[in-house]
Amino acid sequence: MDNDRQRRSTWIYATGAVVLVLVTIFAVAFAVQEHNDRVFSEEFTEAASELQDTGARIASIRDAEMKDMDDYGRAFSEIGPLVDNYDRHLQRITDLYNQARERDERLLSVHRLYRRPHLTNWESMSEILDITRALNKVMRQETSVIQNMAQLPESERMLFWHEHFLPLEAQERGLRARLLIVGQRMSPAEQ
Repeated sequence: MDNDRQRRSTWIYATGAVVLVLVTIFAVAFAVQEHNDRVFSEEFTEAASELQDTGARIASIRDAEMKDMDDYGRAFSEIGPLVDNYDRHLQRITDLYNQARERDERLLSVHRLYRRPHLTNWESMSEILDITRALNKVMRQETSVIQNMAQLPESERMLFWHEHFLPLEAQERGLRARLLIVGQRMSPAEQ
C-alpha cells in the first residue's frame, strides 16, 4: 500500500510539473508574441506615417492651383522625386502587410485564443495597397507626360495635353475616389 501511495504521489507531482511547464511555456510564448506584435505594430505605424506624409506632400503639390503649363511643369518636377520616395515607402508597407497577414494565418498562434482576425480589413487593406500602387503608377506617368510635353514646341503642347495628360488625370481622380471609399469600409480599430 505504501508503494501504491508513493506511485500515486509521484504521478501527481509529475503531472503537476508537466502542467506547470506547459503553463510556463504558454506564458513565455504569449509574452514573446506580445512583444513582437508591439514592435511590429510600431514599425507598421512608422511606415504608414512615412507613406502618408509623402502622399500628403505629393497631394498638396498636385492639388495646388495651376494656371498654365509652366505651373504643371514646376509642380511635376517636384513630384518626380517624391514619387520615387513614395514607391520605397509603399514597398515597405506592402512587405509589412504581407508579413502581418502571414502571421495572422499561422496555425500556432497564441492570438487565436483571444483575437479574431478582421478578414474584411485584410481584404480592404489589400485593395488599398493595390489602388495606391495604381495611383502611384499614374502619377509617374503624369510626371513623364509633363516632362515630355515641356520639350515640345508651344504649338503642339495643347494637343499633347488633351491626348496624353487629361486621360491620366481622369484616371487619377477615379483612383482617389476608390481609395476613399475602400478606406471607409475598414473598421476604425484596424485603420
